[in-house]
Amino acid sequence: MKVTQFCYYLAWTTQKADSVSEFGFDKRIAKNPNGIATAGSSFRKSRQLACVFETSKIIPLTKELEIIRLNVRLLLSGTESEEARRSHSENHPQDNIPSFFVKESSLDILQHANEDINTLDCRISAYFTANTQIIWPGREIRASSLDSWFICTIKHTAEKYMTTAFLVQTHKENENHSQGQLSPGIAEQSHVSAVFLVHTRPSVVRSALSKDVLFDCAFSIDHQADVTIQWVLHRKGGHKKLMFTYNGSSKQVEHMADRAEMFLEEIPKGNASLLLRNVEMRDEGTYSCSVSVSSLTGEQAIQLQIEEKPTVIVNVNSLSLVEGEQYKLICDIRNYYPLDAQAQWLRELKGSRKVPDVVKNVLSSNHRQSSNGTYSFSRYFLLTASLKDNEHTYTCRVDHQSLQAPIRRSVIVQVREGTSIIWVLLLLLGLSVCLAVVLHYFYKVKSTAKPKPY
Repeated sequence: MKVTQFCYYLAWTTQKADSVSEFGFDKRIAKNPNGIATAGSSFRKSRQLACVFETSKIIPLTKELEIIRLNVRLLLSGTESEEARRSHSENHPQDNIPSFFVKESSLDILQHANEDINTLDCRISAYFTANTQIIWPGREIRASSLDSWFICTIKHTAEKYMTTAFLVQTHKENENHSQGQLSPGIAEQSHVSAVFLVHTRPSVVRSALSKDVLFDCAFSIDHQADVTIQWVLHRKGGHKKLMFTYNGSSKQVEHMADRAEMFLEEIPKGNASLLLRNVEMRDEGTYSCSVSVSSLTGEQAIQLQIEEKPTVIVNVNSLSLVEGEQYKLICDIRNYYPLDAQAQWLRELKGSRKVPDVVKNVLSSNHRQSSNGTYSFSRYFLLTASLKDNEHTYTCRVDHQSLQAPIRRSVIVQVREGTSIIWVLLLLLGLSVCLAVVLHYFYKVKSTAKPKPY
C-alpha cells in the first residue's frame, strides 16, 4: 500500500474506531434492558425511529400511478421476550402505526445514527423480486413461499451520511401475506432481518482544484461473500464515465480510470472507498458507489462540488487626489468557481460607526473564463475627488460560496484642496498687465533710438 493511500485509509479507520470501544462494541449504539437498541439521546428516550413507508398503486380508471406514503416505526429488537413485548406495549399505545422490528442478530443499520433522530430522514419501501426467490446464505429455500424484501434508507438531513439497508421478512408456511404491502389504519408488526447495507459519508464533497478527494463508501454483509464494486461518474447532461470496477469473484480490477484508486486490501473489511487524485474541473458531478452481492445491489451517491476561492485585487492601495480630480477604482475578482460571485464597492466615512454606504453607478465587466475553467470579472467606478472624501475608505467586498467570510480590499483616499480659480484668474490678469507694460516699454525704447532724418 502506498504511503498516501495508507494516510487515507488511516483517516477512514480512525473515523470508524472513534465509535468503537476497546471491547469491540459500538459506543454510539447502546442496548437497554428490554432489548431495544438506541442511537443518540432522542433515540434513547423514544427507542424508535419514525419512518415513511412508500408504495404505489395503479388507479383503475385513469391508469395513473399513485404514490402512497404511510407512517411506520423502525425498532431494533433483541429476543422477543414477553418482557420486551410488554414494555413496548406500555410505551407505545395501539395507535395503528405499523412497526418494523429489526432482529438483534441483524446488521446494525443505525451504527452511524449518532445524531438526534430529528435530523434523520427514514424511508422504507418494498424491494420487488419479480416472483424470484433470492438465494441468500442462512435462509431456507422453499418452493411454496417467497420472502418479503424491503429497502430502508436513513439519511441525515444535513447530508452528513446516508445508509441503505436490505431487510428481509420470512413468512411461515401457509401464512397469508401480501408481499411488501401494508394496509393503512391497521397496526402490523413486521419482524425483519437486516442482511446487507451500504453506507456513505458525507453526501456532498467539496474540493478545490488539484486536490485529492476521498469518496467514503462502506458496506456490511451478514456473511462472508465476494462483492462486485463499481464507481460511476454522472456528469451534467446525462453523460456517464466508468471510474472503477472490481470483481470480487476473480479478485481482479476490471476497469480503472485515470487518477482513480481503491484500497483493494481493505475491500474484505467493507471498505469500498474511491480515491481520486489531482481533481480537475471535468471531475465534477455525482459519483455512485454500487456494491453487488448475490442478486442484491446497494447503491449510494456522493456529489462532488468544485469550489475555488477568488483572488481579489484592487488597482491601488492608497490614493492622493486634488479636489475635482478623477480616478478609476478597479476591483479585480479572479480565478473563482462556481460562477456566482457578488462584489460591491462600499464607502466608509472617517470615524463613523454606521453601516458603510454602497457606492452607486458601479459598472461590471464581462465574465472571463480561464483555461482551467475558473472565472474572473471586474467591478469599477469613476471617483471624482471631493473634500468630503478626505481620509474616507473605499472597500471592495466579495462574497462567494467557497468563502467562510467575505474578502475585503480597501483604499484610503486623501483629498487636498486645489488652488482657487479666482486667484488663478487674478494671477493671469496680473501677468497680462505686466506683459503689456513690458511690451509698451520696449516699443518706446525702440522708437527713441530710431535715427532722425535731419
